[in-house]
Amino acid sequence: MLITMLEHIKAFVEAQFSIKPEDNVHPEVAKLFRHNAIVNTLDISFFFMADSFWAINTIMPVFAATMTDSPFIIGLMPAIVNAGWFLPQMFMAKRVSKMSEVVTFGKRLARLERIPYLFFVILALLLPVIGNKIGLIALILVMIWRGVGGGMSALPWQETMARVIPLSHRARFFGFSRVIGQLFGIVGSAIMALILARVDYPYNYALGFGVAVVVQWISYAFYHQNREPDLSIPYDQDKQNCATLETNNTAQRKPAAANDAPLPGLMDILRKDRNFRLYIIARALSFIGNMATAFIAVYAIQTFKLNDEQAAIFTAVLFAAAIFGYALWGAIGDRIGPKKIVVISFVFWVVSLLIAIFTTTIWVYYLVFVFFGIYAAGIGVGDAMLIMELSDERLRPTYLGMARTLTGAFLLLAPVLAGWLVEDYGYTLMFWVALGFTVISTVLMMGVRDFPRGKRALIENSVE
Repeated sequence: MLITMLEHIKAFVEAQFSIKPEDNVHPEVAKLFRHNAIVNTLDISFFFMADSFWAINTIMPVFAATMTDSPFIIGLMPAIVNAGWFLPQMFMAKRVSKMSEVVTFGKRLARLERIPYLFFVILALLLPVIGNKIGLIALILVMIWRGVGGGMSALPWQETMARVIPLSHRARFFGFSRVIGQLFGIVGSAIMALILARVDYPYNYALGFGVAVVVQWISYAFYHQNREPDLSIPYDQDKQNCATLETNNTAQRKPAAANDAPLPGLMDILRKDRNFRLYIIARALSFIGNMATAFIAVYAIQTFKLNDEQAAIFTAVLFAAAIFGYALWGAIGDRIGPKKIVVISFVFWVVSLLIAIFTTTIWVYYLVFVFFGIYAAGIGVGDAMLIMELSDERLRPTYLGMARTLTGAFLLLAPVLAGWLVEDYGYTLMFWVALGFTVISTVLMMGVRDFPRGKRALIENSVE
């Protein structure tokens, strides 16, 4: 069955992702595009399946809640992973920007990224021996390791995608690959629900985490098959109807002199590029608005008196909704651009929070995860693309790294605020505060100037 599914995926991708002369893609990228699109779709799909077993917004907070009733600790679960993922990226930017073979480097870091997941299995197995207190400390340490490892590999992975996936096909690719990934995630969620329901605690979590480890290494096997295009090969732009030497055609229209100009420093970028500063502020506030993500599953289980396996059902609903979201953003993203995707996605999160505040039945509460899934899909497709459009090609790793690191600090602030609000004032006020920050960030993001597709000017000419 799996082989048949993979064959169908391969056939669809081959039909979906074909390069036309008018797409303005470097011939070396075009030659390898179909292969790279297939292996990266499969990598993303199995990675999503693995993530469904230890989903940071559903499974892991509920797992933590079996060891503590502290809202602060529970809120830390997604926060420390997300913050760990964001914070290292600025420090990786300089190194990645100077690499000619970033794909090879990304493969090495992807192996290191997967090591800490094995310790989730060991931790769950040892819980009866070490107890909840030590187990909770160990869980936090492994979550930090998971986040930092993912953050170190994230920028090389994003740069790899920018090099092997042309701008003309990027939204389509991310939308499609994540639709397939969500389908795989639903399968993983169903398996995790069965494991949690039929195996005794804590061995149910150990078994689920163990299956995830195997699936993650299958994901890596496909990622390892990426082929890096040789962009050093020159070609006649006019004769071949190509616009760029790189996959991202936002910066290759610049004069030769600009290519030799020294790169601006981090503070110079922040000082001169008002548009990027506004994006940073808007995105940072949105992360505070995300403080509620760690609590939406725990709140439902406590309020409606549900079993732990319900967290896996919530995960399945989340993945199913994201399928629609990724299909939607993938279909329209290349036309409307990433900024509109991000803004509309924020609106979906607002709706999700309003439902969490006002609903009194579990059946309506499922809509929280539906709208959350559509929101998460929009951010997954639009956010990195938006940063890429706000930057020149030479500065793309720097912009991506700065955006992640500078905004990631707010991911650590969010659970502190959320935990305090839940503990002293209850879930409802916490949801309202999250809603307020999300509305503010939406308004600010609307003020960010995006650029016509493929028309980004040099940063030297665009900063104010």
